Amino acid sequence: VLEDRLRKDLELLVIRCRYRESLADDLGTTSKIRYRPGIRVLFAGRSGTGKTLAVSWLATKLGYPLHRVDLASVTSKYIGETEKNLAQLLAVAERSDLMLLFDEADSVFGKRTDVKGANDRWANAQTNYLLQRLEEYEGIVVMTSNSPSRFDPAFTRRLDVVLDFPIPSPEKRRKLWVRHLGDHHTLAPWQLNLLARHCNFAGGLIRNVAVTASVLANDERKALDVNHLLRGLD
Repeated sequence: VLEDRLRKDLELLVIRCRYRESLADDLGTTSKIRYRPGIRVLFAGRSGTGKTLAVSWLATKLGYPLHRVDLASVTSKYIGETEKNLAQLLAVAERSDLMLLFDEADSVFGKRTDVKGANDRWANAQTNYLLQRLEEYEGIVVMTSNSPSRFDPAFTRRLDVVLDFPIPSPEKRRKLWVRHLGDHHTLAPWQLNLLARHCNFAGGLIRNVAVTASVLANDERKALDVNHLLRGLD
């Protein structure tokens, strides 16, 4: 369930990924010289708006295996280790034709700081390396973030596509409630309309409320009703 503009942008991204190897063939010399087949994408938006789900959808549409990068295993407190780990990861991904997902990527590609000591200099050097290596990467890498403002400006300039995932409109929220609740409930259409209008929730939170209401209904051996849903909202 997506806003129309976001759906169109995602469909355009699928096309771009499919033809990334040959996109520059019919372009001018300047485009060909600087062109690389790698695609760097950022999905930005509040938690629960469907960013990670959209990455899975993208990988399925393209037929690529999706590898979610474990940032804890990549980053290291030792100088040079993070760069080494990331270089190995990207090299393997390029050979294997994987799609990479960096969830909460701002923790790795954060802003550079003013140099006040050796630690700042090392952190900035690490960021510089990550930016350069990502620019050279020839596969598809998708990053998600709840706080895109935390990214280094040099990082955002290297991105090919940035898509914003907004909180859904009331119309979309109603569709989300209907799809999550299914058919085995006693809520009237007007009650669903009230939920969609007054509960300014993202899809992830709607799912959590629906599951909690289902737990309560099952415990009472009743069909899910508005009281279960109100308790789930608490």
